[in-house]
Amino acid sequence: MPAIKTVIYLDVLLLVNFLVAYFLLQAAGLLSSQHAAFSRMVCASGIASLSALILFAPELSYPAQILYKILTACAVVGVAFGLQGLRRFVTAVCWYAALNILLAGLCIAVILRTGTPLLQTANLTVYLRISPVVLLLLSAASCGAVWLVLHFSGSTPQITRTIGIEFELCGAPVRLRATLDTGCHLKDPVTCLPVLLISWPAAKGRLPGGVNAFLGQWFQGLHPSTPPVGASLRVIPCNTAAQHALLPGFAVADISTITETGMQSLGRTAVAFCPQPFQSGEYEALYGSDFL
Repeated sequence: MPAIKTVIYLDVLLLVNFLVAYFLLQAAGLLSSQHAAFSRMVCASGIASLSALILFAPELSYPAQILYKILTACAVVGVAFGLQGLRRFVTAVCWYAALNILLAGLCIAVILRTGTPLLQTANLTVYLRISPVVLLLLSAASCGAVWLVLHFSGSTPQITRTIGIEFELCGAPVRLRATLDTGCHLKDPVTCLPVLLISWPAAKGRLPGGVNAFLGQWFQGLHPSTPPVGASLRVIPCNTAAQHALLPGFAVADISTITETGMQSLGRTAVAFCPQPFQSGEYEALYGSDFL
């Protein structure tokens, strides 16, 4: 009996895997409390789609197959959500892998119910004889199930709300946009009060020249001992899963929120600066849940 040939349409394979990866990344983001910009999701889904081409490669050793799957999962999640701490990154990778396994189980359940055999397997990649529409519906159902569970359990992440912040630094008013980050727990070692964390690259255009010159030297490793004229230096400890660092900061007279009825004082008296830009360009500062 002649062997049955399998015809795989490359465009369908890539498109379906792209859309499936997009749904699974959305679900992984919900489960790990992370949000990715649309452009990052598109790039990550594209990488996930291209990774399926290993199906056509010569058979690799089993350890090499496992390593390939781990590296591609890390690459996809890293492009989607960035590196926001080792623990959050590993959490997102694990959820993404678990959702892929869940989807594979759902597909196999459909195949067993219909009696349809597998088409082709290679390098831990399976090409299934299943309608692309059914596969996409199963992916969307997995993402929807995650959202429903989080919604009814009260664990759905809150919508990011940006607020206006104003304070005075070196005699000049500084106005920034800030958003809540529940993982931000910086404290002023002098007053033990919560600190506003500011991205220096994002806020540079709104800061006095002396402050920018000081921060530029600090982040180049020079650590100048003399703060800008009119500013009081604060060195803020920052401990994360990835690193332990001392961030430059300044004491300020008061930090206020900008509301429709005017300024509302928060009683906070210190800001800290980090050298990295934040993932979103919609804000320049982060505050913790105990800041307001």
